[in-house]
Amino acid sequence: MTIERDVTIGSCRLLLGDMREVLPALDPRADMVLSDPPYPLTSGGNTSGALQGCFAPDQYDNSGHLFDMVAWADMAPLIHAALAENADAVIMTSDREEGRARAAFEAAGFGFHRLLVWDKVGATPNRWYMPNCEFALYLWKGNARTITDAASKALIRCPQKDVSHLYIPKAHYQDGRRPPPHPTEKPVALMQHWLTNSTQPGDLVVDPFMGAGSTIVAAAKSGRRAIGIELNPKWFDVAVARVREAVEARKTDLFQNAPQNGAQGALWA
Repeated sequence: MTIERDVTIGSCRLLLGDMREVLPALDPRADMVLSDPPYPLTSGGNTSGALQGCFAPDQYDNSGHLFDMVAWADMAPLIHAALAENADAVIMTSDREEGRARAAFEAAGFGFHRLLVWDKVGATPNRWYMPNCEFALYLWKGNARTITDAASKALIRCPQKDVSHLYIPKAHYQDGRRPPPHPTEKPVALMQHWLTNSTQPGDLVVDPFMGAGSTIVAAAKSGRRAIGIELNPKWFDVAVARVREAVEARKTDLFQNAPQNGAQGALWA
């Protein structure tokens, strides 16, 4: 196993390496896996210059591959083995990949609850109905558990734009410069909604495709322990900065909200 960097911030551990090597060696097992793995994008067609940012013609070759990918059939058994018994996994996918992803995870031993839908509010430019939703497999291992908020709907509406990274001091980044957001960065609020429904405070949440760290930030803000694995050093550095800010902010919140009658207690563990 090769771990190029190992950073612990509060109750969060961030690992730079390939999830195929790192995930099998993790101990203890996770109470939840919540992740947005890289998957094939729609290729072909022509948006007539409508796409910008990471999907602009000079950044994306329209091949359907924006990041290095791990096949569904390869990741599913690793994620299943990394989970404790009677635990949930929420794995993001696309409408085109949902069938292949579900088949791989069911073959690995998961039960399939249902498809969760994220309404991004905004839409991706396209000439064939602009997509404004993304999807996630809601899975379980062992015995299915009732979620914390049983009134939650399968569809959640959450604005895609997350500006929280703009408030992170530049000094928290390795080179002192604030990079742009991750191309497929998910809102912290979205990840927080899913992980608080499937875990309790102090539980361990694992994201084997951490990216810029939204899942780990959500865990830190919610009082969960977390482990994130990322292959790309650039996004690993961004995740470290974001998680450090989230952990420090939670410490401050806990201190400010601590009892003022002299009671003592651990504010952060």
